Amino acid sequence: MNNAILKELKLGYGKLVAFSVISMILVLITSLLLIGQGSVRHVPITYKEVIKATVAFKNIDGDIKIVGLVGNTGINPTLISRTGDTEYSLTVINQDKQPHMFYIDGLNVHTKLLRFGENDTITIQPKNEATYHYYDRVPILKNNDLSQPIGEFKTLKVAGD
Repeated sequence: MNNAILKELKLGYGKLVAFSVISMILVLITSLLLIGQGSVRHVPITYKEVIKATVAFKNIDGDIKIVGLVGNTGINPTLISRTGDTEYSLTVINQDKQPHMFYIDGLNVHTKLLRFGENDTITIQPKNEATYHYYDRVPILKNNDLSQPIGEFKTLKVAGD
């Protein structure tokens, strides 16, 4: 830096360095405060919670079962989601030779008619805590009978929702 400028401002090198360091610290703190309060974001920094699961229709010993593949395991698993802004994304695969349609009673959501090897994804955004039953809708359409649910879909309220 030119000595003439320092003499005119009556600053020494030490004072200039101290002033520069303090200024940079203040700029950093101000930037962090503005960014931390969301003043400079054009999108939220939190993402909507998405629960992903995959199940499949299978014929096991002559009975149609739902088998958990991803996110759930076992036969005819209880599917669990939380209420609020949570999205439950369920992929259903037909691994049986007969066509099937996954249906959740009370939420009135269902897959398309699935032929062997096909899959469909349904998205559920439960708002209330409840227990629903899921069915294979194809026999229901044929017999108009909701008496035999395959399993349960539960929505639970979690603290903070």
